[in-house]
Amino acid sequence: MRFYLKFSVIPIFLLLAVFMGCSNDSSQTEEIVEGEIFDDEELQQLLDTGIQLMAPWERFWNNQFSNFKTNQFVLDREETFEDLEWPEENFITPGNPFHPYLIPHPEGDGIVDIYSYKVTIPTEGKPGLNPDSEVIFFKSNGMRKRLLFIGPSGGFEEAAWISPDILMVAGWFEDEEGVSPVIWMIEPENNSYKVFTNPFHTNQYVKDAYLKKKLQGIDL
Repeated sequence: MRFYLKFSVIPIFLLLAVFMGCSNDSSQTEEIVEGEIFDDEELQQLLDTGIQLMAPWERFWNNQFSNFKTNQFVLDREETFEDLEWPEENFITPGNPFHPYLIPHPEGDGIVDIYSYKVTIPTEGKPGLNPDSEVIFFKSNGMRKRLLFIGPSGGFEEAAWISPDILMVAGWFEDEEGVSPVIWMIEPENNSYKVFTNPFHTNQYVKDAYLKKKLQGIDL
């Protein structure tokens, strides 16, 4: 009996050591993963920077509704999207009515277009608006990549690169409470985006008002 006890103690200590080693490895892994995620302060700085770069959009909403506050945007959720990319050269060249409204990549890696899908320009007659909206990235390598798409319940109004890796898009979304401003923070290379929502809602928003003001070179 005495031999049996002495013999069984050794495996118990070995098991404890292995368990503690695994726990340490797990905590180290968690620290690495957490270190790759934006902290709240950095995320807030990115959001503030983007809003400043889209100052005309902010002023437009503030002029429309005095109780709309950009400091009330909060992170609602994070999403991933399908890597929908295909060969297609940028057709929005100088002389195209959408060319003045392109958003160039800060390091020359292509351009972003948020208007040409929304606005239809027939060969005859007045331009009109599609119900759906799309954000397209024409990359410098000749590829076209869809970053965002939304149906009639929402729309994209303004966009700006806040870093070479992050594009911010501002617009609106309509739910049962009314129309509310929304901000999308997109990381194209990661096929992911963050959605920032605002508690402000209204039933008085004219959904094409910002586009008509922004796209003055196109007779909407």
